[in-house]
Parts: sequence; C-alpha cells; structure tokens
Amino acid sequence: MITGIDHIVIAVASLERAIETWRGLGFSVIEGGKHPYGSYNALIGFADGSYIELLGFYAESPAHPWWDLLHQRGGGLIDFCMATDDIGGDHRAFRAQGVECSDLIEGARARPDGYEVRWINCKVDGDWQGLIPFIIEDVTPRAERLPRETEHANGVTGIGSISFATDDVPRYAGVMSAVTGVAGAPLRDDELNASGRRLTVGGHTLEYLKPASDAGPLAAHLAANRPAPYRLRFTTNGEARRWGPTETMGVRVELV
Repeated sequence: MITGIDHIVIAVASLERAIETWRGLGFSVIEGGKHPYGSYNALIGFADGSYIELLGFYAESPAHPWWDLLHQRGGGLIDFCMATDDIGGDHRAFRAQGVECSDLIEGARARPDGYEVRWINCKVDGDWQGLIPFIIEDVTPRAERLPRETEHANGVTGIGSISFATDDVPRYAGVMSAVTGVAGAPLRDDELNASGRRLTVGGHTLEYLKPASDAGPLAAHLAANRPAPYRLRFTTNGEARRWGPTETMGVRVELV
C-alpha cells in the first residue's frame, strides 16, 4: 500500500551551490552521501517523515535516469517518490494501469559516516515520468536513510502538496486513484487559471491541474515545457512565503 510521499527530487548543476541556496531560504540541509552510479546528494528532512533530495553528479553518468533531465531539461523539480509497505504489489498495480516502469532494483547510498543505506525501488519512464511516482521500500531501517535534522529556521514542518501541470488530468489522476484507492475530488485553482483533481494520500496531496484556457501561468508553462511537476507547497508554523524558480534553482515553492 502507498503510504505517502517519501521524498521529492530536485536535480541541480552544482550541489554545493544548491546547499548554500536552500540554507539561505531557511532550510536545514545535511550532506546525504554518494550513490555508486555517479550521483550524490544533500537532504532536507521534515517532521512529517518526508524529505527533499538535492541531487547532483560527481562523475559523468549518461545512463543515469536523471542525467538527461538535468542536462537537457535544466533540472529543477524533476521527480517524486512515494513510500510503500508492499512494493511488489504496488509495482504490479502501476504496471496493470499501463505505467511504463522499470523492474524492481536494489539501490544504495554510502552516508558520510560510512553506513550504507539500501532500498528497493523502480524508475518511471516515458510520458509517466515526473507525473506518476517511483516507489520505494527500505531494506535497511528507513530511519537510517532519512535526515535526523527536521527543524528549520523558516518553520517548515512537511510537504503539503505537489501540483502537476498536465493536459490530461483523467489519465494521471485516474492511475493514482486506482493504485491508492483514493477517489480524489475536483479542484479549481484561480491563480493558475486551472482545474483538475486532488488526491490526498498519507497526509500529502497530489494536485493534477490542466489550464482552463490559453491564458494564465500554467498554460504558458505547458506551451514551453513538457507536462511535469510545477509547484511545491510546504506546511509551516512560520511566515507564509513564496519563491520562484530563480530563487530556488528550479522550483516554485510556497510556504503555507
């Protein structure tokens, strides 16, 4: 069963600069470690059990599933992961809905203290990538993979929602409803001049949005970009804020 958002992935050209940038926005950022396939990361953990993965590359890795997303699409908010306590069953459920996804594979990361965290996951491909989550189940204890620091100067406590820009809401929202068993509800976003469907899973909300007309920021975004994650909202006990992609290295962020 899908239990909620595990983490989101923000691909960056310079991990060091991304760490500095996100710390400057009031987030506590810790060094994550190196993967054995050319990437390394830094992590921002939250009290709700989710986290941000800031991901860069320490070596050329053109076979990496996120290499082209960084070097051809410019990185930013490129993917998201949802946790499951039955990865085999949920993997079969996504494939039964027609989602293009890899076989289940074991991944690993060496933390700076030398401890190796291990997990099982898959990658989502084609038109589904970025709109349908890849899923993860831990082999080593999950607590060893997550950042221990979850307090932030800006008061953020967790991920509230991810909004996705798409021209086919029924396709993607329908898959998520079928796999999670959450029917969802209609959604209208006047600021973006968009409508769609909202599903809440494990306290986290997925918003699939389509432009209501050719006018508005979401329509302009889709005219220039492929369908993809568009906006990230965090819950906070601090001041409500918002930052644009130029301030965050590629992410529209709101603190609510």
